Amino acid sequence: MSDLNLVLLSLKSRLSSTILAVLLTTFGISISIILVQFENHIKTRLNNDGKKIDIVIGAKGSPLQIVLSSIYHIDLPTGNIPHSSLKTISEDPLVDKVIPLALGDNWKNNRIVGTTYEYLEHYGAKLDKGRNWQKEFEVVAGSSVKINLNQEFSGSHGLIDGNNSHDHGKYRVVGILKPTGTVLDRLLLTSLKSVLQIHGQDIEDNEKYHHEHDKHEHENHEHDKHEHEKHKHQPNKNKHKTDDHDHNSEQKSNCVNNNQDFIEPEITSLLITTKSPIANINLPRSINKQSQLQAANPAFEITRLSAMLGIGSKSFKLLSIIIMLIAVLSIFTGLASNFENRLRDLAILRAIGYSKARVFKIISFEGIIIVIFGIIIGLCSSFLVFNLLVDIIAPLNNSNAKFNFSIDIVIIICLVFLAGLFAAFFPAYKGSKVSVAKQLTQ
Repeated sequence: MSDLNLVLLSLKSRLSSTILAVLLTTFGISISIILVQFENHIKTRLNNDGKKIDIVIGAKGSPLQIVLSSIYHIDLPTGNIPHSSLKTISEDPLVDKVIPLALGDNWKNNRIVGTTYEYLEHYGAKLDKGRNWQKEFEVVAGSSVKINLNQEFSGSHGLIDGNNSHDHGKYRVVGILKPTGTVLDRLLLTSLKSVLQIHGQDIEDNEKYHHEHDKHEHENHEHDKHEHEKHKHQPNKNKHKTDDHDHNSEQKSNCVNNNQDFIEPEITSLLITTKSPIANINLPRSINKQSQLQAANPAFEITRLSAMLGIGSKSFKLLSIIIMLIAVLSIFTGLASNFENRLRDLAILRAIGYSKARVFKIISFEGIIIVIFGIIIGLCSSFLVFNLLVDIIAPLNNSNAKFNFSIDIVIIICLVFLAGLFAAFFPAYKGSKVSVAKQLTQ
């Protein structure tokens, strides 16, 4: 009889303990691998979605909420900010690039985002079909959005599907992006004007108002300067002074009236890339002094979030380690528990010519086979369970979570294999030292 047949017969003779040891090993490996997959996926998506975004500016509120809603699109915005803040922030010498975002609507839980071409360029997005938007209500869809080219749709108010739709304006898909592995894959992207117009706002009126406002301010400044020089040389001509004062007051009054009639359009947030690391510290301080704006540092907020989530992750890791230790102990006890009953069989093997090394190898193989079966079943079950969770959990499905064979999985398999091997060594060593004469004379 071959050594392998002896091992298989031995495992069959204690089938219940063998199955328990395999299942425990499978369970421990499955939990460890699934946790590693989730952790790697989250880290990859956080890095890809937040790359080169140094500061996010939104309405006053929670900085973490601003980051999650504007970069990762997994939370509700804290409010809106004036569209004029785009120009103000862009002119700051510490700022390298500003990307505006206008949120508020969705289509089948896919957010409609009003922005500029810089948003696509920032993530290196390329078109798979069609073209970029060129006029209002034209849309470019992410690769994960289940929509067809040239399809028309109406956006629903809010960021969750089920609210009232905007029937007065329909979007049309003119392009579909290639997969980017970023948040763009699950967005519907259009121009800033499209989102504002469908909510009854107009950027052109805003630009016209600010142009007229700046013009009036400039004219009033020049007029006051001229009057100052005039009065300096003609201090006694009160009539001209009164007339000019009335004219100046009339201009200011007209400007105030225009201000009352004008409603400035609002956007959701600004994604900012700064020119230096020092700007990441100084710029938020200066922005947060303004009553309407809140600046958040994505790196800081995500580090804080990861620290909070890390408690749960560490707990699950500890649980998987405990389960694997139990599996190793079950392998050890499975081999050691029947050791006393197998002493006579081992002595007979030694008597018919089996060496100590061969007996050691046979007993060790029993532990190795249990571990190998546990590893194989654990790998298969972790793959199936992870893909099942991706199908069930919408955020994982939307973020294109995929099972990846990484170096972490190799490390887990090696550690489990070594642990099972060491668990089998003690019974194997003890079995190889059995006294042939003592056992056969009893």
